[in-house]
Amino acid sequence: MKNDMERCQIVYNVLKTQIQFGACRCGHPLPTMEQSAGNFLVSLDTVRSAYLRLQREGYITLSTNVGSVVVRDYSESEIEENVQRFYSERKHALIDLSKSLHPLLGRAQWVGLKNAPPAIYDHTRQHISEHPLKPSSAFQFMIQAFDSLGNDLLLRLLWQIFTFYEAPFFSTPENPWGMFAVTEYAPRYLDSCIKKDWDSLQKSICDAQESLSPVLCRFYEERITVPVPPQQIPFTWSSYEKASQICYTLAMDLLTQISRGHYPEHSLLPSLNKLSKERNVSVSTVRRALSLLNGIGAVKSEKRIGTRVLSYHETSENCDFTNSVVRKRLLDMARSMQILTLSCREVSELTIASLDAAGRQQCAAHLSTVGQRQLYELVTYNALEMLKLSAPYQAIRTVYGELLRQFFWGYALRNIWEMNSDRINRCRSCFEILMSSLEAGDAARFSEALEELMIHEFNFSIRNLVQLGIGEAQKLLIPELSIADSKLPRQPL
Repeated sequence: MKNDMERCQIVYNVLKTQIQFGACRCGHPLPTMEQSAGNFLVSLDTVRSAYLRLQREGYITLSTNVGSVVVRDYSESEIEENVQRFYSERKHALIDLSKSLHPLLGRAQWVGLKNAPPAIYDHTRQHISEHPLKPSSAFQFMIQAFDSLGNDLLLRLLWQIFTFYEAPFFSTPENPWGMFAVTEYAPRYLDSCIKKDWDSLQKSICDAQESLSPVLCRFYEERITVPVPPQQIPFTWSSYEKASQICYTLAMDLLTQISRGHYPEHSLLPSLNKLSKERNVSVSTVRRALSLLNGIGAVKSEKRIGTRVLSYHETSENCDFTNSVVRKRLLDMARSMQILTLSCREVSELTIASLDAAGRQQCAAHLSTVGQRQLYELVTYNALEMLKLSAPYQAIRTVYGELLRQFFWGYALRNIWEMNSDRINRCRSCFEILMSSLEAGDAARFSEALEELMIHEFNFSIRNLVQLGIGEAQKLLIPELSIADSKLPRQPL
């Protein structure tokens, strides 16, 4: 996470929930700011901002001698009301998210733990030997493991899930899943990592994540008694939170429309004032968005003429790969691609298996546009977009929608991709497998072929980014593809 305000919001939300749920009672001290900084893996300044907000809103007092003390006094009935209201308003989203975690994060968690520095295992084992394992300690262990994947975008997603799902549970009295996960599965993960028993680790991750939904449903049946309100609070995630980044969202919307032919090659985009009115943003925001599109070579602004849409073949020539903002957006593309690569097999198998014949036919129609337009290099994007539209769980659709927006920054590399004939042949072969798998309803074959192509595409993109001087892309990890497992033609990248 890059945004200090976002991290402050997470710390604030977690601590406020603990107070509202009675985990931190009136008169009791909160952890010191230094302790909270360690628990949340954030800076002391970030924690201080969260504590000051809690103080302003009347939840705690702050003093040099005593520290942070809870002053909001909730009665037992008020605490129970807080718990009931919180979970009833989020029932559909929490159950949906519990079913989405394994397909979204199971493979990433396995790869992260497998590649984490051994010192993390030793430190956690030492901590367990001295103190009972707490939920915060278990979460720290997982965040440190995921950090080995080198992906800030993934960490932002994990924090959002933690804030929405795990932190409230860890603050809830009589929570069956929290201690079950901490006392049983976390030590099992650690033991497998120390022994380097990666098969057992993979099974434990699958078992733990697949236990979430049944335990959560039982929690609702036994613990939450108030009716579910019609207006539910959804799970949301945005890769851009700051207001100053509205220009990135606008640039992405325009880029998507350019790619889909809404603004054809060599046509002019609407004027600054017209875009400002249409999108309800300031002219300066439009100007920054167009500057970014100029930087990646999608358009070219000319005085007294306007902003002209460039052809794919002109993109690489006009892309300013030395521009720091362009380089960051390309790195965002690589980060989203890593998450998609690590999750696409589970997500696609789940999705295809959930569809009836009519649903598969609709997916095939969506994917067939690649063949109709002879744009086989877009097969991965179209297949992933199909999953975004058809996945059975809203959380998957939400996350994939946001990841695909980031994936689109690869537009700047389009001409480089098109010039690689071996890559195009591999994409064409995968397209044929995906179409035949949809027709046959073969979810396993579809998911295997898509994952294999995504691994090739990821490696190809990373090598090109490194050649362009974006060395940070080398930190991103994915599983290695065994040649023996390959279902596609064995052609050099």
